[in-house]
Amino acid sequence: MNVPRQAVVVLLSAGLLLSGCSSSSDNPEDEGYTGPTLPARTVVKDKWREGPAKPKQHKPYPYDIYTHCGIKWVNFGGRWWVLDSVFPGPEQVKGEPPSQYTQRLAGYMTLIGPDTANFDAAGMPTMQFVPTEDEPPGCA
Repeated sequence: MNVPRQAVVVLLSAGLLLSGCSSSSDNPEDEGYTGPTLPARTVVKDKWREGPAKPKQHKPYPYDIYTHCGIKWVNFGGRWWVLDSVFPGPEQVKGEPPSQYTQRLAGYMTLIGPDTANFDAAGMPTMQFVPTEDEPPGCA
């Protein structure tokens, strides 16, 4: 089979162009970034996951939030954070959503920058936290 060289060049160029348009990126600064696909976590009885004392940026850490009084305050990386915003977007965690009948939510906390941390769990929107000097009030 004798295929003209120009036809091969055109087909290869089109294939590369199409594959480049449909790919997503693993780099958080890239436009096509869709986030990691993390497995859903479940609460492990008598074991709290709170991440390390000094988290690294863009690394998701297993993290449990106590939900009895709502989801407003978290302690992560040795300091208190307060919920700033909730936003939809590409799901970061794939799997079954957590049970509604538990007082802990198992997910992942990711330090996005020095003053931003995101919490993601299966079936939940991303919750963004910012540091605070205040300590959480008691639960009413």
